[in-house]
Amino acid sequence: MPFPRRAALAAALCAGLLLAGSALAERVAFKPGANAATLSGSLGDSRDYVLAAKAGQTLTVSLKGSTNAYFNVLPPGSQEALVNSSISGENRWSGRLPASGDYTVRVYQMRAATRQGKKSNYTISFSIK
Repeated sequence: MPFPRRAALAAALCAGLLLAGSALAERVAFKPGANAATLSGSLGDSRDYVLAAKAGQTLTVSLKGSTNAYFNVLPPGSQEALVNSSISGENRWSGRLPASGDYTVRVYQMRAATRQGKKSNYTISFSIK
Protein backbone atom coordinates (compact mmCIF):
# COMPACT_ATOMS: atom_id res chain seq x y z
CA MET A 1 0.00 0.00 0.00
CA PRO A 2 1.49 3.39 -0.97
CA PHE A 3 2.52 5.73 1.85
CA PRO A 4 -0.14 8.44 1.19
CA ARG A 5 -2.85 5.80 1.34
CA ARG A 6 -1.45 4.34 4.59
CA ALA A 7 -1.19 7.82 6.10
CA ALA A 8 -4.81 8.57 5.19
CA LEU A 9 -5.94 5.27 6.69
CA ALA A 10 -4.00 5.92 9.89
CA ALA A 11 -5.49 9.42 10.17
CA ALA A 12 -9.01 8.04 9.70
CA LEU A 13 -8.44 5.42 12.39
CA CYS A 14 -7.10 8.03 14.82
CA ALA A 15 -10.08 10.30 14.15
CA GLY A 16 -12.40 7.38 14.87
CA LEU A 17 -10.67 6.71 18.16
CA LEU A 18 -10.97 10.36 19.16
CA LEU A 19 -14.68 10.38 18.35
CA ALA A 20 -15.22 7.13 20.24
CA GLY A 21 -13.49 8.57 23.30
CA SER A 22 -15.64 11.69 23.26
CA ALA A 23 -18.82 9.57 23.33
CA LEU A 24 -18.43 9.22 27.10
CA ALA A 25 -18.16 12.98 27.72
CA GLU A 26 -21.02 14.86 29.34
CA ARG A 27 -21.26 18.63 29.63
CA VAL A 28 -22.29 19.70 33.14
CA ALA A 29 -24.76 22.57 33.09
CA PHE A 30 -25.85 24.13 36.37
CA LYS A 31 -29.50 25.03 36.86
CA PRO A 32 -30.24 28.76 36.57
CA GLY A 33 -28.93 30.56 39.67
CA ALA A 34 -27.04 27.47 40.92
CA ASN A 35 -23.29 27.00 41.17
CA ALA A 36 -23.30 23.28 41.99
CA ALA A 37 -24.48 19.98 40.51
CA THR A 38 -24.44 16.34 41.59
CA LEU A 39 -24.48 13.40 39.17
CA SER A 40 -24.41 9.63 39.62
CA GLY A 41 -23.06 6.96 37.37
CA SER A 42 -21.53 3.55 36.93
CA LEU A 43 -18.37 2.94 35.00
CA GLY A 44 -16.37 0.08 33.67
CA ASP A 45 -13.53 2.27 32.41
CA SER A 46 -13.81 6.09 32.42
CA ARG A 47 -16.27 8.95 31.99
CA ASP A 48 -15.56 12.63 31.30
CA TYR A 49 -17.52 15.58 32.65
CA VAL A 50 -16.88 18.96 31.02
CA LEU A 51 -17.42 22.21 32.93
CA ALA A 52 -16.96 25.77 31.65
CA ALA A 53 -15.15 28.02 34.13
CA LYS A 54 -13.19 31.25 34.27
CA ALA A 55 -9.66 31.92 35.48
CA GLY A 56 -9.64 32.70 39.19
CA GLN A 57 -12.81 30.76 40.00
CA THR A 58 -12.65 27.90 42.50
CA LEU A 59 -13.68 24.43 41.35
CA THR A 60 -14.60 21.86 43.99
CA VAL A 61 -15.01 18.17 43.10
CA SER A 62 -16.23 15.50 45.52
CA LEU A 63 -16.44 11.81 44.59
CA LYS A 64 -18.35 9.26 46.69
CA GLY A 65 -19.07 5.60 46.18
CA SER A 66 -16.84 2.76 45.08
CA THR A 67 -13.29 2.62 46.40
CA ASN A 68 -12.31 1.68 42.82
CA ALA A 69 -13.37 5.09 41.45
CA TYR A 70 -10.91 7.99 41.07
CA PHE A 71 -10.86 11.34 39.28
CA ASN A 72 -8.53 13.73 37.48
CA VAL A 73 -9.10 17.41 36.76
CA LEU A 74 -7.73 18.45 33.36
CA PRO A 75 -7.37 22.13 32.41
CA PRO A 76 -8.47 23.47 29.00
CA GLY A 77 -6.46 22.00 26.13
CA SER A 78 -4.25 19.82 28.33
CA GLN A 79 -3.94 16.18 29.35
CA GLU A 80 -1.74 17.09 32.33
CA ALA A 81 -3.94 16.79 35.42
CA LEU A 82 -4.22 19.52 38.05
CA VAL A 83 -5.11 16.74 40.48
CA ASN A 84 -5.05 12.95 40.32
CA SER A 85 -7.02 11.37 43.16
CA SER A 86 -5.43 7.94 42.68
CA ILE A 87 -2.10 9.54 43.62
CA SER A 88 -3.33 12.00 46.26
CA GLY A 89 -5.65 9.44 47.89
CA GLU A 90 -8.27 12.16 48.37
CA ASN A 91 -11.88 11.91 47.18
CA ARG A 92 -12.37 15.69 47.38
CA TRP A 93 -10.43 18.52 45.73
CA SER A 94 -10.82 22.26 45.63
CA GLY A 95 -8.59 24.62 43.71
CA ARG A 96 -8.37 28.02 42.04
CA LEU A 97 -8.46 27.65 38.27
CA PRO A 98 -5.50 29.03 36.28
CA ALA A 99 -7.28 29.65 32.95
CA SER A 100 -10.68 30.22 31.39
CA GLY A 101 -12.23 27.46 29.30
CA ASP A 102 -13.59 23.93 29.50
CA TYR A 103 -12.25 21.81 32.35
CA THR A 104 -12.58 18.04 32.13
CA VAL A 105 -13.17 15.95 35.24
CA ARG A 106 -12.36 12.35 34.31
CA VAL A 107 -13.83 9.66 36.57
CA TYR A 108 -12.13 6.30 36.11
CA GLN A 109 -11.11 3.03 37.66
CA MET A 110 -7.76 1.31 37.38
CA ARG A 111 -7.23 -0.97 34.39
CA ALA A 112 -6.88 -4.02 36.64
CA ALA A 113 -10.43 -3.45 37.96
CA THR A 114 -11.71 -2.94 34.41
CA ARG A 115 -10.04 -6.14 33.21
CA GLN A 116 -11.68 -8.02 36.09
CA GLY A 117 -15.06 -6.75 34.89
CA LYS A 118 -15.69 -4.62 37.97
CA LYS A 119 -18.21 -1.79 37.79
CA SER A 120 -17.78 1.27 40.00
CA ASN A 121 -20.93 3.08 41.11
CA TYR A 122 -20.32 6.67 42.15
CA THR A 123 -21.81 10.06 42.90
CA ILE A 124 -19.82 13.12 41.90
CA SER A 125 -20.49 16.70 42.94
CA PHE A 126 -19.14 19.85 41.30
CA SER A 127 -19.25 23.47 42.37
CA ILE A 128 -17.74 26.56 40.78
CA LYS A 129 -17.55 29.80 42.75
